[in-house]
Amino acid sequence: MKTINKRTILIIAVTAVFLAFTALLMFSMFSHAEEYALKTINAHLFDNGILINAGDIVDSNGVKLAYTENGERKYAENSDTRAALLHIIGDDKGFIDGGIQDTFREDLCGYNIVYGVNKTSGNTLKLTLDSKLCASAYNALYPYKGCIAVCNYKTGELVCIATSPSYDVYNKPNDLDDEEKYEGVYINRLFGGLYTPGSTFKTVTALGAIENIDDIFNQTFYCSGSYSLGGGKIICNDVHGTVTFKQALNQSCNVAFAQIAVQLGADNLNKAFETAGLGISHDTIDRLHTKSGICAASESISENELGWAGIGQSTTLVNPYSFLNFMCAVANGGTSYEPYFVKSAVNGSGRAVYEAEPVSSGVSINPSTASTLKELLRSNVSDYYGDYMFGGLTMCGKTGTAEIDNKQPHAWFVGFSYDDSFPYAVVAVLENSGSGLKYAGGAAAKIMTELYEKL
Repeated sequence: MKTINKRTILIIAVTAVFLAFTALLMFSMFSHAEEYALKTINAHLFDNGILINAGDIVDSNGVKLAYTENGERKYAENSDTRAALLHIIGDDKGFIDGGIQDTFREDLCGYNIVYGVNKTSGNTLKLTLDSKLCASAYNALYPYKGCIAVCNYKTGELVCIATSPSYDVYNKPNDLDDEEKYEGVYINRLFGGLYTPGSTFKTVTALGAIENIDDIFNQTFYCSGSYSLGGGKIICNDVHGTVTFKQALNQSCNVAFAQIAVQLGADNLNKAFETAGLGISHDTIDRLHTKSGICAASESISENELGWAGIGQSTTLVNPYSFLNFMCAVANGGTSYEPYFVKSAVNGSGRAVYEAEPVSSGVSINPSTASTLKELLRSNVSDYYGDYMFGGLTMCGKTGTAEIDNKQPHAWFVGFSYDDSFPYAVVAVLENSGSGLKYAGGAAAKIMTELYEKL
């Protein structure tokens, strides 16, 4: 009898272990079903690791940017479009990190946990981007590295993205890993770039001044072309004489803004940096991660370095996507939606299986501060750069010429339309090109006016 009981217990124990193992296996299969189904060994989707079967990717006008034909992955007809959107679409061999052919693979291939992968056709992925505008932006960057992006600051929809260097997916150069001109070619600079911001950072210092220095609009500053500060010198780009806060921002006076940074102190400058959303890494709606910025201001920083930090030099670094987000918030009264470019995925029956749900970017600026800063940025264009630069547009903005050791400066422009009927913000960075107004401002003006004419 005892022997039978022992055997019964053993059988029950073995059965329990088997059932537990089976349950664990089933749980693993279901929880990782998508991962298993979409692996490169799946012959329905891949051939020797190369994507051969997925749905269409189309731009905001229905132009095909990627599609499958006769078991082969095809791309946009225009070579500039292919190069401009390489980092957004990705390639079929997996060289580009963060392309939507990878990040949205489930939605694109028509994967369903019940039916698995659609063997004949995937879903159509619809973007918010205008491919022609992206190609124009890519050409506007030439021959420099950098990025340009335009976002609807009321909705968060990105209508234009271009990053350089890039290449035509149909004609990949053999010297990508050897030529200096292709350095960083696999990086989407909008999301993954970190740059010295130069004078665009004066918008951050101005934000801090508006919120923390009560009499900032009553102060004046004298600029003789340089200013002794903390045992060193702040060098200005001109001799501005006596200027007000507004004039100092208009004329991008380093001397004035170095003094303002010292008045603010490191703590308040850091707070302004965080308020602008420049110190965080964004997990975007488009399943990408951005680089978090670095503010040079710290408790141990010298007075001289604090002055340089306030004008966007020293060790301060910012990400272009985050700066665009900041501009969207200023334009939109203090808050913004997270910028995004994947709108929806639609199956063969016309049913949306994925739809972007715009979310707050997390940037929150006092509405009064945002309004004041908006008027200051409008004054930069109307009173200093000149409205003629943007044709028929009423623009707000700030240029930056970020000094880089032993190299040409990085050129920046950040800004937005003052007119709510044309609610678009823009960022442009052209590496080692020179003047922010000439190069980045010129590229931004070209894309914004082209968009305006399209609409």
